[in-house]
Amino acid sequence: MRPLLLLPSVLLVSSCVLGPEPGSPDIKTPAAIRGDAAPHGASFGDKAWRRVFTDATLRTLIERAVKNNPDLVAATYHIEEARAQAAIARAAWFPSLNGSADAAANYASRHAGQVAPGGSRYSETYSLTGLMSWELDLWGGIHRNNQAARANLLAAGYQRDGVQTSLIAAVATAYIDLKNLDERLAISRRTTESRKESLKLVTSRRDGGVSSDLEVGQAQASLAQAQVTIPSTEQSISAKENELRVLLGAYPGSVTRGGSLASLGSALHISGGLPSSLLARRPDLSAANQAFQAATAQIGVAEALRFPSLSLTGSGGVISGELNSLLAGGSAAYAIGPQLTGPIFDVGRGKARVQAAQAGAKIALATYQKTAQQAFREAADALNSYQKSGEIITEEAKLVAAQKSVAALALERFQGGASSYLEVLDAERGLFTAELDLADASANRLRAVVQAYRALGGGWK
Repeated sequence: MRPLLLLPSVLLVSSCVLGPEPGSPDIKTPAAIRGDAAPHGASFGDKAWRRVFTDATLRTLIERAVKNNPDLVAATYHIEEARAQAAIARAAWFPSLNGSADAAANYASRHAGQVAPGGSRYSETYSLTGLMSWELDLWGGIHRNNQAARANLLAAGYQRDGVQTSLIAAVATAYIDLKNLDERLAISRRTTESRKESLKLVTSRRDGGVSSDLEVGQAQASLAQAQVTIPSTEQSISAKENELRVLLGAYPGSVTRGGSLASLGSALHISGGLPSSLLARRPDLSAANQAFQAATAQIGVAEALRFPSLSLTGSGGVISGELNSLLAGGSAAYAIGPQLTGPIFDVGRGKARVQAAQAGAKIALATYQKTAQQAFREAADALNSYQKSGEIITEEAKLVAAQKSVAALALERFQGGASSYLEVLDAERGLFTAELDLADASANRLRAVVQAYRALGGGWK
């Protein structure tokens, strides 16, 4: 038992931990998010997503996507994988115990001196043995490896949150796109019916000798222009439904619509909040932070590999030349003692491992910095998009109202014989385009809400 007496002093020595201590990256960030009207107020990203997406149908679609989307399911299993890897790293703190059972029949050579004079060439050996090994963490390699494993586990959780963030934003955006296409289809059908009436009017006037065949042809071309947008829009609707269904984890098919989405952006006050809250809330930034900490911990792991490792090893069991006496007294045997192993000459392999780990940490730091810059850019773009899209809607609404007046006046002048049908055509084309642009601007306003909420790391949970 003398080797065991060394254990207390060995444990005292094992407090040395090599390598830098993992921590969050220290980078400079802006004092405020560009375009934020109230940089010191509460962030729009602090709101629960159910308070932002109030449409019942959209809520149902989001819930289905979170439950069934394959990418999110896979990201969840990545957490399980990282948790198992952390358990493997944690097991290195404890002794490992293995067992073996052997039976051998030996037939020795007389000419090789393996058999005593007059002895039997045949013998049997039976053994039951337990093997124990316990590596002591002299240089903190096991400690650093556990830190890296825990950081990777946290990173996997944040990466899963990032997938969920992108998924919900994609579902909300696709649903807004679908509603926008429905609105464009309704405008096209309404315009088509209006131009059919115009064609009837021009045809009647030609038959009465007031209008010409040219004006009838112009009316027919105007009708065809509106009609061709119907199948084109229906094709886009079908493709968008299929896209949305795949996000829900389902096969292509139709999608049930709800009511108007106008309330989504009408009663919201969007603000960015403090930069520190953006850094803490964005899951991609948190994942990049943990990846940096894991890479930093790997430097300590690589450093520890350059020094000797101390293990306490032992074996014990029963050995006998006959099976019936294997468990009898006197068959027991054991061996125990420390084992010190370490590199003597590795051609710079250990140093290169440390350099590779240091480079990995620098890469992780650069990745974090890039992710932070991208986060601030997305937040600034989203705030600007929300503000400017509201101004665009105001102007587009004025344009639609003006085009309606122009179209009505042009038709009145044409019926009174004061102008040609060309003025009516120009007015109708202008109104059709303005109505479509207003529908797109309204959808862009709603997309900006989703964009801002995702960019600010909204409370998707």
